[in-house]
Amino acid sequence: MDEKNNLSFKESRITHVAVSIIIVTFLFSALPEWHTPQFIMNSVVSIILLCIIVAAWKSVELKVRYFSIQSYCLIFSLSFLFAQPLIKYFWQEGNSLWLFLLGIWLGGFALTTFLKENIFQAFSRTFENRFSVAFHIVVFICITVGPMLIIFGNASDFNKNISYGLVLYLFSALLQITLPAFLKHPKDI
Repeated sequence: MDEKNNLSFKESRITHVAVSIIIVTFLFSALPEWHTPQFIMNSVVSIILLCIIVAAWKSVELKVRYFSIQSYCLIFSLSFLFAQPLIKYFWQEGNSLWLFLLGIWLGGFALTTFLKENIFQAFSRTFENRFSVAFHIVVFICITVGPMLIIFGNASDFNKNISYGLVLYLFSALLQITLPAFLKHPKDI
């Protein structure tokens, strides 16, 4: 049985999540170098996410649902910020690849939101259908390819900013894939 949302401000963990979001916003606005317009954009997104969390704390009836929304906002902010160093690097270099990477991120967000039911089933019924098996294979490949990109980037003349940016971009994609699972209402589970 789901508990009613009668959380106090302290129990709501709003302060912890707000501090986490603020720290990563400052950090990723400075990677690979500080860029004020990016900081303003990141701050606006972070403020919107924090407003959503506070509104959910005040209005959502179930604790489980509130913490699900809070987790969604935190994971979204991380996914949004992890994709930026690589996109920013190519943008500052004058390479149009940044448009492609931004398009992939936005398309991935739309696709994962559209496939939220399948993604939820992949988490809740592991390896019971083809989508779940494919999902877990893709996640495994991303997790194993990430460290290899760092090793390859450090072993060759490949730009280290690109290799670390690729790993962060992969983590962004992995986090983005998990986002729809947090949108499921407890009554539908």
